[in-house]
Amino acid sequence: MKVWNLTREINEYDQDGEYYVKTFIEKPTSEMLLSLEVPEYLINHVLNGGGRQEFEYEWFHLREIDIE
Repeated sequence: MKVWNLTREINEYDQDGEYYVKTFIEKPTSEMLLSLEVPEYLINHVLNGGGRQEFEYEWFHLREIDIE
């Protein structure tokens, strides 16, 4: 079985690594990501996997994970 895992990272002095946001049974839609406060301008980027692009303060990763 595969699931989609959404995490976020924050560029702060005391932050360490990725933070879990949510796991989806199917790939999330734009509307689902917007409801989780993913900025609208990042939606397409996150749906393609996400990651930091330049010097953002906050960024997201969306990964398909095999849990079998």
